[in-house]
Amino acid sequence: MIRELDAVVLARKAQIGIFLTLHPPTRPMRDWAAQAGTFQVEGFAPVPRLQIVTIEDAMERGVRAVDTPLRHGSELGKAVREDDTTAQNRMEI
Repeated sequence: MIRELDAVVLARKAQIGIFLTLHPPTRPMRDWAAQAGTFQVEGFAPVPRLQIVTIEDAMERGVRAVDTPLRHGSELGKAVREDDTTAQNRMEI
């Protein structure tokens, strides 16, 4: 299943893939994930490209169970400030 996740991550050009499992990963699963390499965002430590997270780990650690680089400067930043507050309720049709 890790091999299939790796193929999907590559095909979709995703940066990382997360495999959530009920059971502890086997050695071949861990080896495949390790050989998949890392993903790095400038200014942040590299993170594994394929990560295996058990349900138990996810329940205990919450969002910290998945190792992702922090994002800064994303397009979801601050809203543009409007100087003309009277125009707020107008619709331009």
